[in-house]
Amino acid sequence: MTLEEYLSNFGNINRKPSLEAMEYFMKEFDYPNKKTRFIHIAGTNGKGSVCEMINNVLVNEGYKVR
Repeated sequence: MTLEEYLSNFGNINRKPSLEAMEYFMKEFDYPNKKTRFIHIAGTNGKGSVCEMINNVLVNEGYKVR
């Protein structure tokens, strides 16, 4: 099944997204997750403090941080 076929039938299929579907998409898009580096920070409280702390650690280790 091609990506276009999968997407055109997506609404018609009564199944939950699966790991196999995610692997298919990652392969189709040449694994974009392997080409980027990021840290995802989520939650209700403390995101600013956590970001500042991680930023300081990375900068002190010589990493470029945006």
